[in-house]
Amino acid sequence: MRVLLISPWIKLGGSECLVLRLARLLSARGCQVSVACCFVDSRLIEDEVAGVHFIQPWRWIGALSRRHRALLSLLGCPALLVTVLRRARSYELLNPHNFPSLWIAACVAKLSGARIVWHFNEAAPIPRALNVLERTAARQARAITVLDQQSGAQVQHAFGRESTLVRPGVDFANWSQPSAREDAAGPAMLLTVGKLHAQKNQIVLIEAVHALADDLPGLRLIITGEGPDRQWLEQRVDDLRLRERVWFSGLVDASTLRVFYRSAFLVCFPALRQTWGLTPFEALCQKTVSLVSSQAGAAEVIAVEGIGLVAEPNLQSFAGAIRQAFAAPDAMRQMGERGFAFVRDAMSWERFGDRMLEVLRKDTSDVASAA
Repeated sequence: MRVLLISPWIKLGGSECLVLRLARLLSARGCQVSVACCFVDSRLIEDEVAGVHFIQPWRWIGALSRRHRALLSLLGCPALLVTVLRRARSYELLNPHNFPSLWIAACVAKLSGARIVWHFNEAAPIPRALNVLERTAARQARAITVLDQQSGAQVQHAFGRESTLVRPGVDFANWSQPSAREDAAGPAMLLTVGKLHAQKNQIVLIEAVHALADDLPGLRLIITGEGPDRQWLEQRVDDLRLRERVWFSGLVDASTLRVFYRSAFLVCFPALRQTWGLTPFEALCQKTVSLVSSQAGAAEVIAVEGIGLVAEPNLQSFAGAIRQAFAAPDAMRQMGERGFAFVRDAMSWERFGDRMLEVLRKDTSDVASAA
């Protein structure tokens, strides 16, 4: 089977790394796979990029698209549409991922007759007046895959379509490696990992560290990642006089992140309306428990399996859960052990690859939802 995965860009990020992982898994199963994108930023994801075949517009288009989101919209995405259209007949199936990949695939399908299996990541960031275009594009997909039940509910509500639930895996061998360095902090370190963006909701953790200053004077927070909200978040840290308690690490490589996971007593994932989320499961590979937002897809598994804490993504709920975790170190260690075993035994990328291949091979969109 010849499959063309479509994503507007490839860089460090959960959804982008899933595209790369899927490309490699399908290739290992005998498929001819390419990834169409405007540009590739391989910093910190060299291993994920290795061996993946990319199809991109002209280099100058990619260079401009990488500089600014407006240039991506004005130049990169139209150029990506032309690129996919030129190559469409070489592939049996289009597999769009991140917005506006579905729109590109739908246009190409109208002109070339290509089949589409859409991976729904999250609602398109468009005005409501354009929702009719999204629904029209969604009708072109013969099947829709999602990573969690809340995403499946969004698909049903927005498009009146059934979807297929396919849980992602975790690179257990990588994330469970013992650290060559000693733990980087004491027993009261919080960690959050992700893009510095309003959706990731890091502000809740900064406010929580301030609110808990009297009860937990040793509490510290490491914020890992980069993004448009960094300056605003740093200003809030200064306003609350938390420079000695909150540290911005920027982007870090996998070996450093393993040290952080191992050193934290709690990994915090306060995201709003978040599709899945691999961070809590990566942390469990180091036997570290996470506090996960109830709005994150990962909470569906965390809660059912009892391998983490779940709270509403607001100051009161997160501060209370952090206090609860700090007061129960034995329970947290036991939870971390259970989570470690669960990720090792039940969250294989190989299982994800087999299930995705099964869905992609279907000839119709009548695919029953299954875990």
